[in-house]
Amino acid sequence: MTGRRLLGGLAVVALLALAACAGNTGGAGTTGSAGGTGGAGTGVAVTLVRSGGFTGVHDEVVIDGDGAWRLTDGAGKRRTGRLTDQQRDSLRTLAADPRLAGEAARSPMPTRCADTYSYALTVNTMRINFVDCPADADPPQAARAIVNAVTQAVWT
Repeated sequence: MTGRRLLGGLAVVALLALAACAGNTGGAGTTGSAGGTGGAGTGVAVTLVRSGGFTGVHDEVVIDGDGAWRLTDGAGKRRTGRLTDQQRDSLRTLAADPRLAGEAARSPMPTRCADTYSYALTVNTMRINFVDCPADADPPQAARAIVNAVTQAVWT
């Protein structure tokens, strides 16, 4: 009888844990904001780290689900801003691309390039690492589209 109680208790704990996870719409752990890709009221949490290049940059952009963003460059200089509604909609559409999950599941391949940018992109809870080298085979197209959207929104 004790074994049945233990199994029953474990089943309840497992169900509670699953229910808590199902109700969690939080974004990537480094952003502390709401994420998700559904519905007009939800946003996408993005963290982008760009490093390398000829000059050895190290920039980090954090975009919260509400569209607020923070950029910190390698020197520690910070800028802030907010995405437009159109930029938020575009980011939400790009984050819903089904290819993104496959790109997150892949291991980064060795690159053929030197002095190019390396990206660590986190979209909600998915992380994609890649080097922006045009000579590399099978680049992560969905992740690259998000990087381009973030770059245009924040660095221009």
